[in-house]
Amino acid sequence: MEVPFDPEHPDEAIANLGALLGTPKRIAVAVDLQLLRTKRVSLPALPAAERRNILQLEPERFFAVRGDEIVPAVRANDGLVFAVAAPVLTRWIEAIERIAPVDLVEPTPFALARALAAMPVTDALVLFDGQDAGIGVAEIRDSRVTSARRLFGTVPQVAAALAAEGFPGAGVRSVYLDPWSDERCAILASVCPDASLEPLPGIGRATHNRVPGAFAAAYGAVLGGERPPPVAETLVSQAHAGAIRRRRIRSLGGAAAACAAALVFAVTSLDNRRDREIESLNAATAALAARAAPALAIQTELQSLARRASAVREIGAERPDPLRALRALSASLPPGAFARQVRGSGADWQADGYAPNASAVLSALGAGPGFRDVHFLSATDRAQIANQQYESFALAFRYAPAP
Repeated sequence: MEVPFDPEHPDEAIANLGALLGTPKRIAVAVDLQLLRTKRVSLPALPAAERRNILQLEPERFFAVRGDEIVPAVRANDGLVFAVAAPVLTRWIEAIERIAPVDLVEPTPFALARALAAMPVTDALVLFDGQDAGIGVAEIRDSRVTSARRLFGTVPQVAAALAAEGFPGAGVRSVYLDPWSDERCAILASVCPDASLEPLPGIGRATHNRVPGAFAAAYGAVLGGERPPPVAETLVSQAHAGAIRRRRIRSLGGAAAACAAALVFAVTSLDNRRDREIESLNAATAALAARAAPALAIQTELQSLARRASAVREIGAERPDPLRALRALSASLPPGAFARQVRGSGADWQADGYAPNASAVLSALGAGPGFRDVHFLSATDRAQIANQQYESFALAFRYAPAP
């Protein structure tokens, strides 16, 4: 199904969609590339959840925002980040959940890559035609989104820019335009004659039962809802993730209660027609085991999360004193160097400042007691302060003093 959607006023579209859908049990959402902020950032080699925390702590350092909260989708071994403004996302989810609970929110390129893998199409270049919102370009390699960006301007201007970059690029066999438009495809093809544009393929093996290509991203989101990726790799906020966990716990409780009730009923029925009831009990137990399997898997996941939370609390209890770290930093800075800004999160610290010789700062901290993994975050720049030449520095380090 398809209905017009205004991102600023989603209520009318959601009401129309709800009238068409009825009452589904759950919903998975793919957010179009034109509604996202996309950037490739350099972050420390940390788990995806911690990299996401860094982006949410200081979003203005990575995106063109001013004090706005964002919800980023971050992968542990990749610098490609999709993000959306948290208030806008909350408004969309609240509107959609008037139909049914939302269990997954992710960028459309991720969902589309998952859907194409079912064909299977593992390598592709997709152009998301957002009309006035620009044309998004996403590259998929080995069923993984490796790059994404948006180009603005008229279709000829965008096509010329793509042609200047060598579009579609070496090794790309499939180039798809979404949504398909004969007119806009002709314009792109006239400027990029080497590109063979196609509409997104239908998903499914049976021709009569295929999901149309126009809904491939929606189908990919549904597949992701069956086996949700880690929260940090999605556009699910922390508050929304908590609500999803609570729903799953309630589902687990309901499944467990149903299982217990069925077992009690089976035991009390053993006295009458024992042989027949034993067969019935075996069939009921098998059916309930299949129903309870997802709930038991969630219970295992919750236990794992509880263990991780306990470990995080223990780490927090052992977290070093910030004043002690600042005193050690002040004592280790070489003469003439000064820190303009210092930020710390647990044992991880960052310091920006100026020094006559930025390399001397790196060496001094590297030799200081308690300092580990001292490295530059960015290249140094020269600046003149009070008739003296200084070099700027931006360092990251871990401070772990001896007990």
